[in-house]
Amino acid sequence: MRRTWLGLAFALTSAAAFEAAGALAGPYLIDRQVSSETVGFFFAVPVVVATLLGGLLGGRLSDRWGRAKAVGLFLTGFVTLVAALGLAEQTGLASARVALTLLTVLYLFIGLFTAASYALFMDLTDPQVGGTQFSTFMAATNACESWAGWTGGQLAARAGYGVSLLALSAVSLLSLPLLRWLNTNKNQA
Repeated sequence: MRRTWLGLAFALTSAAAFEAAGALAGPYLIDRQVSSETVGFFFAVPVVVATLLGGLLGGRLSDRWGRAKAVGLFLTGFVTLVAALGLAEQTGLASARVALTLLTVLYLFIGLFTAASYALFMDLTDPQVGGTQFSTFMAATNACESWAGWTGGQLAARAGYGVSLLALSAVSLLSLPLLRWLNTNKNQA
């Protein structure tokens, strides 16, 4: 089905910005002179709480607003945050406080987007082969995590964190038009 292929393309590209930011966040914070203890606390508490709250809220909002609208808004939100971090890095404004604040809000948007996009992927499945299709969508999201993390690391090593974050933000933005073709239900905006 056409929408299955479009869904796979979306799953392979949409989360590139936050997958790269997540893969780079630990080393990035250490390079910003954030202590190992603070980085550990950050990933143990603020990241978990923000992602959990985002996931709970993202599911509810995607039910209320429609999948494509919610996914598009949440994608735009996380791209804005990742790009802001990339621009802060490029302009020398990326202090530890700025980085920790942007990353905390980013993880809220990661939760929002994850819940809404997984609901979108569930809606895209044909009930007769739903398990197979949904598993394939999840495999594609894992592939996005893999390629985006690797690419983000390669770009950061060669051109710096800012360039890496901005480049992968562009990839995520390029996936937005796919949402127009993923009309999955009558509540879709």
